[in-house]
This record gives sequence, C-alpha cells and structure tokens, in this order.
Amino acid sequence: MKYLPWGLVVVLAGVLAWSLLAAPLAGAIGTVNMARVVDESARAGELNDLLSERYNELIAEFNLEEEAEEDDASDRGERERRAYAQYLAFRQELEVKFQEEVDRSVQKVAQNRKLKVVIDNDVVRYGGEDLTDEVIKQLK
Repeated sequence: MKYLPWGLVVVLAGVLAWSLLAAPLAGAIGTVNMARVVDESARAGELNDLLSERYNELIAEFNLEEEAEEDDASDRGERERRAYAQYLAFRQELEVKFQEEVDRSVQKVAQNRKLKVVIDNDVVRYGGEDLTDEVIKQLK
C-alpha cells in the first residue's frame, strides 16, 4: 500500500511526458489523397492515354486476325484471352510505374517539409498536413 502513491506518480509522469512529446509529432505527419492524385495529375492522364492507345492497338490486331482467319469459336476465345492478357500486363506495368513515381514525389515533398510520416488521407480522421497539391505538381 505504501508503494501505491509512488506508482501513481510514475504513471502520471509518464502520461505527462508522452503528452508533451506527442504534441510536436502531430505536425510531423503528412497526408495524401491518392484519388485526387490519380484524377488530377497530368502524369496519370498521360499513362491513361498510353493504356487507351494500347487497348485500341490490341483491338485493331484482334480485328485484323479475325478478318484474316475464319476460325471456330474456341480459336476466337483463345485470341480474346491472349489479347486481354496482354492488355492486363501492360496495365499492371503502367500502374507499377505510376506508383513508383508517386512514391518518389511523396518522399521528395515530405523531405522538403521535414515530415516523418505520410499516410493516405482515407485512414485519417483528423490532423496531418495535406500534401496532395504538392505531389500533383511534382508528377508533371
């Protein structure tokens, strides 16, 4: 029983220290709205245009193959699957490339702002510095 007051003092001191140290960390967190980055960045538009061009090329190739060959339905299905697989592979490649560019931009903005942590604003209810506009500018 005689150690209870000292234990309480230690716990209260810990809470006080945590509250004093946590306050400066609140400004050291940045947020990025990835939906806005995808919708508004010029680079995302460029990559989307590349994807559309590739899609149109695959459709044109498919139509040329179809005109040249009057095959059965199973052959047509196989060519459709092959064309779709090529489209998906190219799309995945562009998505990875864009994500790497976004990561580099976020890192650069965070370093310029001296931020320790950057998270997607979908998981933030309150606080943090919004870096979205600067990241979009970096992705030119």
